[in-house]
Amino acid sequence: MDWLGTLFLYLHVGGAIAAFGPTIAFPFIGAKAAQEPMHGNFALRVSDFINSRIVEPGAIFVFLTGVGLIGARGLSPLEHLWLAVAIILFLITFAYSKLVQVQTVRKMIAMTSQPPPPPAPGEAPAGPPLEFVALSTKAQRGGIFLTANMFLILALMIVKPF
Repeated sequence: MDWLGTLFLYLHVGGAIAAFGPTIAFPFIGAKAAQEPMHGNFALRVSDFINSRIVEPGAIFVFLTGVGLIGARGLSPLEHLWLAVAIILFLITFAYSKLVQVQTVRKMIAMTSQPPPPPAPGEAPAGPPLEFVALSTKAQRGGIFLTANMFLILALMIVKPF
């Protein structure tokens, strides 16, 4: 094994752990926010902060070190179908995260940035608006999609099935 390929492999795997490891906590943060709605905005802002400062830059780093690894090892996505599929899945996952998931979470942040109006005397506090519930469901499904893709890419990288 050449030293450049080993270096890129180390950076690629280490970058993937650092970049995508924190995303495993997102469903737990969301579940805790659902239990304590008064802290929901903070939980959303924490998740958005982690995503924008760690996950997104880390994903770019992982992609670039993957390109370096492909070059250093002389691999061709045209000859290794598992590699082509992993690259395509990565690009789809990154695009979905950036174009759909981040926008959904930011809409949720905006919706929860102000406290709800106080209930009228004798009335119970209103639940979350239907639009927020729909966005929450969309974010949850998006998170499942992103996590499933991440583990599918991981399986392709390890098993190299075809």
